[in-house]
Amino acid sequence: MSALERVSRLARAAVFAAVCVVVSAGGHVLAGGVPVAVPTLLVGVLGAFALAFVLNGRQRGPETVVAAAAAAQLLLHELFTRSAGVTVAAAEHAHAGTPGAGMTVAHLVIAVMSGWWLYRGESAFWLMVRLWGTAPLPKLRRLLAGVVEPFVTPVAVVLVAGAGTYRGPELVRAILRRGPPVAAHPH
Repeated sequence: MSALERVSRLARAAVFAAVCVVVSAGGHVLAGGVPVAVPTLLVGVLGAFALAFVLNGRQRGPETVVAAAAAAQLLLHELFTRSAGVTVAAAEHAHAGTPGAGMTVAHLVIAVMSGWWLYRGESAFWLMVRLWGTAPLPKLRRLLAGVVEPFVTPVAVVLVAGAGTYRGPELVRAILRRGPPVAAHPH
């Protein structure tokens, strides 16, 4: 695995982990009013990062990305709930007689939304990789080094003497009919 591939995998795994943890922790703060402890956040980030790093060796479909986001959301929900303490967890899970149903549904909805968003980002990333794969490698290296070079080289146009321009009836009518309609002048 090249250095560029490692950096790419690390960056994509970091984005996945950040989105999952921020969304999950934000939901817990909004729902329970209790902030998640920093050590718990770090454990969550490392777990989500590991999951994403294992899965992102190649392009994945929406079902894999959304399922990974859902699994991460549910695991983060459990982690954040258990770390919050028994009294907060009991109050947070008491919803319509079934413990955790409201919070689980909220996590699943957010997981599908954020998973789809992450999938679209992953899809765009792989499109760029395929497009950049057609570019010459030295240009890519210069671009990554911060030297911007135009991708399109100017092309010289050579006019051949004696080759007249086409002025068929279609072109003449199109040229003569351009412009706003002529208004009738009242006399």
